[in-house]
Amino acid sequence: MSLQKCLASRKDCSGQCRILAMKEIIDICKSSNQAAPMKSLFVALPDGQDYSGGLYSYKQNELTLITNREKTQYSMEVYPELMWKESIALNDLIDVGLIWQFLSLKVESLGLGVSQRARAPKGFNKLINNVLNQNYTFLYSVAVRERDRGVLVEDSSGPLQIEVEEGTVLLETPECYKDRAIYKNQYEGIPLDAAIFSQTEKAVPNYTNLHQISQLLWACQGENDHATHGNRDALEKNGYGRVHASGCAGYSVYPIVIVESLANLPKGSYIYNPVGYSALNRWIKVNEKITYDHFLQHFTSDISKVKIEKEFNVNLTNYAILICIDRKKPCSGFMHSTIGKAFMNTRYWAEIEAGMALAGLQLQTNALGIQWQKIIISNSDDPKYSKLFNLNLAEQSINNMALNLINQAKNERLSLKGNLVPVVLFYLQN
Repeated sequence: MSLQKCLASRKDCSGQCRILAMKEIIDICKSSNQAAPMKSLFVALPDGQDYSGGLYSYKQNELTLITNREKTQYSMEVYPELMWKESIALNDLIDVGLIWQFLSLKVESLGLGVSQRARAPKGFNKLINNVLNQNYTFLYSVAVRERDRGVLVEDSSGPLQIEVEEGTVLLETPECYKDRAIYKNQYEGIPLDAAIFSQTEKAVPNYTNLHQISQLLWACQGENDHATHGNRDALEKNGYGRVHASGCAGYSVYPIVIVESLANLPKGSYIYNPVGYSALNRWIKVNEKITYDHFLQHFTSDISKVKIEKEFNVNLTNYAILICIDRKKPCSGFMHSTIGKAFMNTRYWAEIEAGMALAGLQLQTNALGIQWQKIIISNSDDPKYSKLFNLNLAEQSINNMALNLINQAKNERLSLKGNLVPVVLFYLQN
């Protein structure tokens, strides 16, 4: 299965356990570990045909049984490694998100699904630390399960006629959706494993149009399944929505595009809106042409590439993508309600979700054959970054945009609850 098809059809699932062959388990772990090769994974398995259930550690393409005192009711559970510290480093949390998204896509390619479990597994922590005499902490886990969602379904609702507002830049339709190719099984795309593992000949970025930036932003924070238009509640309940393994349908990640020279766009900074004008439908009609509904919104021309390059000691190309988070609103829906807080650990969720979004950027850039670089902004709470990137204006733009959407659902959570915090700067290399 291609990377793009995995992104377009990826869903959270809550189906039953299907016993996996050891080769499938190793393949899932290998793909996940590629996201953060220096980290180890801990895996909980049920009893299988060629292995016994228990807790395993994964390193160098091998699973080593730690204890059989703890098993799982799912096909497998994966816990990325974190060592306990007073404050966990941002790059470690980003790595957890990267691992989760790589795992989620690999599982999707095998016809399975995942469910994120945002509860600290206290019994698991205690058991594994007693056995290994270590001080690991596991904040969350990912369970691999059978899919209990339908196949990719096209939004068949009549698209709304839209007049594009000043300052709004419609992005191109992602390649897999053009001419309905993905619904007709006529889209090949780039094989997932090639995007994860292959060292391909690198291409030069194309800055003359919006085709590549559209692909990258969609893979970073776009939406996928189109079946449940008109009802965000049903969309979240049925596991549709984000292309990445979002935590409880979280909307804490906000990509900003800093443009120096790209197609005919004015210089400045732009907010990416993955939900689009219509908020719930995936298609709109502009000048009688139907297009996928996602866009950039210009919010400032007051941006200094020179100052950004000096601050991070880099040479940026024509544009960069800044991934920001809102730590005060890590999730939406009932899981973020007062009752939900009793069993959901919201701490660190925004940072982990930023890693999931970053994974999409990395994989899609790999699929395009383009070299890339990223900078983790470890001291991201420093007020100087808000000034450097004009984030106060970005916050105003996001909140104003959320108020003016068409078909806004009753539980829509697009506006900010806190302040934007920049965590990753991502850019292409010529």
